[in-house]
Amino acid sequence: MKKFLILMLACGIATAGMKVGGRLGYYSGDNPRTGQSASSAVFGGQLTFPLLSLVDLEISGSYASSESDITMQQYLITYINDEYNQNFQGNPDGLYQYLEDEWGWSPDSISSQLLNDYTATFYDIDLGATMKIKIPIGTLPLKPYIGAGGGAHILFSDADILTQVVRSETSGSMSINSYDHVHPGIHGVIGVAFEPPMVPLSVFGEYKYTKPIASDNEVDGINMFYVGVNLGF
Repeated sequence: MKKFLILMLACGIATAGMKVGGRLGYYSGDNPRTGQSASSAVFGGQLTFPLLSLVDLEISGSYASSESDITMQQYLITYINDEYNQNFQGNPDGLYQYLEDEWGWSPDSISSQLLNDYTATFYDIDLGATMKIKIPIGTLPLKPYIGAGGGAHILFSDADILTQVVRSETSGSMSINSYDHVHPGIHGVIGVAFEPPMVPLSVFGEYKYTKPIASDNEVDGINMFYVGVNLGF
């Protein structure tokens, strides 16, 4: 029975035909280690496999990047808490003493360096699989749908300037590791597709919310709004 169901599913996919397409939209989330909101353009692509007349399986990927202006002091308070489990509770005096005692940072340059503004750049690659269920509304080519799935957000940062400052001030004995973590997550989507008859092209608009799991509160929910197109075969 199991083999028969798998065979029927494969036949359904082959009959309906795979679709390939792209998407472009808006990304909203939080950058780790900065405590600042991140928003930027997001773009990507998808492969869609029709399973049944009203059910699709979508495999998608997207990319977004954002910049955060932050002082070295703000960055190091979060960084040392994440990497060394030292919580200064926003107290700069505790941070200064830690940098002097543990990292060998010169007291004369702590206050001047830590209050300078820097730019940290964060990148997010989102990979996921989504099951979408269409909601029929008569003969109209508009088809609302809802869906859910799982995947991962691969988040990494570019903190080259910050790293150079730390290495310089500690005579090369300490270095900042750039943020590089994979955050598994579950997501839900809601959208509407325009599928004109007898044309192998469809257009859709969609909202996607992702809730990272097991992220130690480093990353909150991620929102994406986008429009896209699919080309059928």
